[in-house]
Amino acid sequence: MSPLPPKAEPVDEQGAGAALASLLEFAASTPADDLVSIVDAVGAILGADTARFLVADYALSSLRYLRSEVEDGYQAMPVMGGTVAGLAFSRGETIVSDDRVLVPVSENSERLGVLELVHPAWTEDLETLLEPLVRILVLLLVSKRRYTDALLRSRRTEALSLAAEMQWGLLPPLSCATSRVSVSGILEPAYSIGGDSFDFALNVDVAEFAIIDAVGHGMPAVLISTVAINGLRNARREGHGLEAAYHETGDAIASQFIRNAFATGQIGSLDLTTGNLSWLNAGHPPPLLLRNGNYLHELTCRPSLPMGLGGSVAEVSVEHLQAGDRVLFYTDGAIETRSSNGDQFGLPRLVDFLVRAAHERAASVETLRALSAAILAYSDTGLSDDATLVMVEYHGTD
Repeated sequence: MSPLPPKAEPVDEQGAGAALASLLEFAASTPADDLVSIVDAVGAILGADTARFLVADYALSSLRYLRSEVEDGYQAMPVMGGTVAGLAFSRGETIVSDDRVLVPVSENSERLGVLELVHPAWTEDLETLLEPLVRILVLLLVSKRRYTDALLRSRRTEALSLAAEMQWGLLPPLSCATSRVSVSGILEPAYSIGGDSFDFALNVDVAEFAIIDAVGHGMPAVLISTVAINGLRNARREGHGLEAAYHETGDAIASQFIRNAFATGQIGSLDLTTGNLSWLNAGHPPPLLLRNGNYLHELTCRPSLPMGLGGSVAEVSVEHLQAGDRVLFYTDGAIETRSSNGDQFGLPRLVDFLVRAAHERAASVETLRALSAAILAYSDTGLSDDATLVMVEYHGTD
């Protein structure tokens, strides 16, 4: 492996280009499992005394230092809201605090963690160089994580169940944003999730998505969920419509399991040119529409039978969205979670949280993170059922 790249000096266009080239050259000669050295290289170029990368855990509730070696046990890390690093993560803003520089790191809008630099003399010139360096760092981390477990090990603050391991491997990124649409999702309980799942894809002029809840718990549920998500993906990638996706996925579930196997869900697509949201409901709670920061109403669609029970599509509903509209899809675990005295989290509390987040101008991805944490915290004894949230936000045409 090459020695760490030299500090970029002076920080001008030529110096910046040389810095980026030196980082790429260093990364090319670095073993795939040595992600820590790549983080060190970014710090060296910026003239930092030290550089460390804090990885967001599966629940997006804590940060944990990336390490190359395998650790014994799981080291507890501060909760997001209780640290400066957590503040940088939740706000998506670089924070300079004394000699520490905390930089949020994300791939598109999916937040990976925070880059922590200990720097003796941070300047605006260095901040200009920081943005392209972090972009290169993200590309390197994402490409190299296919060959190592270092990032995935660092995401764990507790043991992940086998069912949850399978489910997380099935998921798309937790968030993606363009100038026309944002789609975000999150699962709880993150370390023991079973039958809940979601999927999305941004294709030409359309955002396609699905949220499902397979019957049962643990491994049996995740197996049904795996068939359902891949059935919906196959139909989507073959260019089939919502009704065909419903039937084909239902047939796949029925053919692979002997009895009593089904998945409730919602399948939808948003036309990014017109703002028309088309969706069908296979036994889920109706989604919620927010407009101008206020709760408008539940979207209505005559429910079809859950996928796998041989039903037909009762209705494909169409709702015209305006720029700025948010639609929340959720599984019943989100509102049926109970406190220690037996009270449900409930729809009114869910709506109130969404409205407050909208008026605070919280991004969709941060809204879901905070809402998920609130649902989990509401139950002192843990969730009795999985809770999954998917938010689609329409930004309008370009």
